[in-house]
Amino acid sequence: MRTRFVGLSMGFFLVGAGAVLAHSTGHESRTAADCEKLPGTASRGERGNCLKCVQRPKGKWHFHPDHRQGKRCRPDNGKP
Repeated sequence: MRTRFVGLSMGFFLVGAGAVLAHSTGHESRTAADCEKLPGTASRGERGNCLKCVQRPKGKWHFHPDHRQGKRCRPDNGKP
């Protein structure tokens, strides 16, 4: 009985660890002030791309500098 409990506990731990790795790393930028922390200038580099993203005219957006290019600017739905 005890080995079954240990096995289930380890399974839940591994699933939980995977979920943590799949979620936000805290690197997303949601405002122009957040973008200022990134390297580059207002028109070039990660800072420039971030500013273009968060200042899009329709809807709210957030920028993930640690995602691959083309997948960094995402709709801001309150989730990572």
